[in-house]
Amino acid sequence: MTIAMQNYLELIYELSLDGKKARVSDIAKQLGVSKPSVNNAVVVLAKNGYVDYEKYADIKLTNKGRKTAEFICSKHQTIKQLFIEVLNIDEKIADTATAIPHCVDEEEYDWITNNPLGYRKWFNEINAPYKEASKEQFRQAFLSHVMSTLP
Repeated sequence: MTIAMQNYLELIYELSLDGKKARVSDIAKQLGVSKPSVNNAVVVLAKNGYVDYEKYADIKLTNKGRKTAEFICSKHQTIKQLFIEVLNIDEKIADTATAIPHCVDEEEYDWITNNPLGYRKWFNEINAPYKEASKEQFRQAFLSHVMSTLP
């Protein structure tokens, strides 16, 4: 699934929480895209079994869609938490790093969340070459590395 499709699915999930309805017009407004673009994306998600959708009707997640969206949201929250707690990145900046969770595959995500020391151990391993560097120097090097790996 492409990053764009993941973003659509995640937003549909967020809009449908607490009994709210996911509608093409709301998605278009939040993503800053046209309604026909949203409609095309939703048709693709429906063909792949992630949503139930009929033109001019609310968009409903299937079980497959809900599970996938929950996983995507969980990755975003975990990566955001890593940025805030470990790298001391401002929450507003961490919120803008939306492409990074899409680059973390399921195996890496499982390791980050299930490892007894989780991402803190990962951070310390990554930090080893930078022990003499200041926290800010490491932060800049890390972010530069992460950004260079994005598609």
